[in-house]
Amino acid sequence: MATRGRKSSASLTVAKFDIGAAKRLEAPLHLSDAEMAVWSEIVNDQPATSFTTTHAPMLEMYCRHVVNNRIIADELVNFNRASLADDEGLKRYDTLLRIAERESRAASSLATRLRITRQAVDHPATAGRAIANHSTGRKPWDTENRFANNIRRSSSESDSI
Repeated sequence: MATRGRKSSASLTVAKFDIGAAKRLEAPLHLSDAEMAVWSEIVNDQPATSFTTTHAPMLEMYCRHVVNNRIIADELVNFNRASLADDEGLKRYDTLLRIAERESRAASSLATRLRITRQAVDHPATAGRAIANHSTGRKPWDTENRFANNIRRSSSESDSI
């Protein structure tokens, strides 16, 4: 039940507690710049209390595998396809593919263990609704006339250029 009358200054004084904002897990200093970028991307994507110091070694390994996979992917993109004609080039290409698969599997396994995959973050019903509500067709406000006008307008603009 509330008290009647004005409140005293003593009752208006509120005790202040320093609850402290939750600090995010800091990246180890020995990580490379690319690994630190992956680290901060992952840590900042999750709530501040998601990762503790016990997660640091596994998160470090995850960052390392992601960066290694990106390096191998760049090698595969820049691979000279003409060298596939000889056995040596084919062996090198096969080795790169095996390394890429190994790094992908390791990163995927660690992501699952760290609970940073979409499957671990989103509730199944939420993910199902997002897929069901995604429309690939026209929006209801887009009519045939509007599409025809946009096509005519864009073709006349290109003619005037």
